[in-house]
Amino acid sequence: MAKGFKKEAIQKTSGYQTIFERVKEKAGGEEQSWQWYRKTVRSMALEYKQHPDKTIRDERRDRSDDEENQDENKLRRYARQGHLFLFEYKAKMKYLPYYDTFPLVYVIKANADHFFGANLHYMEPRKRIIAISKLKDNRIDLPRKCFHKYITDHIDGFLLDLALDEWETSVVLPVEHFVKDRGGTLVPYKSSEVWSETNQNYNDRVKAKRIIRNYGGVGEDMQIYTRD
Repeated sequence: MAKGFKKEAIQKTSGYQTIFERVKEKAGGEEQSWQWYRKTVRSMALEYKQHPDKTIRDERRDRSDDEENQDENKLRRYARQGHLFLFEYKAKMKYLPYYDTFPLVYVIKANADHFFGANLHYMEPRKRIIAISKLKDNRIDLPRKCFHKYITDHIDGFLLDLALDEWETSVVLPVEHFVKDRGGTLVPYKSSEVWSETNQNYNDRVKAKRIIRNYGGVGEDMQIYTRD
């Protein structure tokens, strides 16, 4: 079961809420199932599916509220190891059959120039839920197909560093947007096709241990990975 949120922690003075704050409020401080998160998020997320960048814009707007009323997500210029990020991305297509313009990436390694991690959007939503559950249990167990290198200069704007309590919402937020090159023009590539390709080699996996020193403002999230 995913943990709910304390009612006293979700009050806002500005009247404006990100989708993550709206989900918290709807949870009402009670524990909810993964199925509840999926149903709740998808019922309110059409605007984000059509305009994924709205997720980042909402968080920027939330930064202008009183600090005590902001959610725990952070906007960052650079990726951090061991964190889960949403961001807008513009890749070079030379060696890629397709790519996700709005990835959800668990970062394995990072420096100022680039980072390497697993884009959970390469899995269908129900399998993302399983993967997130394992990550929160300090275990990496993900298909190799999900792992990619990302260039910092190709990120459009900020990365949204998702607080641990927001991971349930992020994996069911329908913002994945795969594209492929067709004669120099980027055209949509069906998510169902991506998921089918991932499923074909689903058992070719990277398994490791996620070791956490700290997360979310108290200290740095550190990782030591040992492949099984």
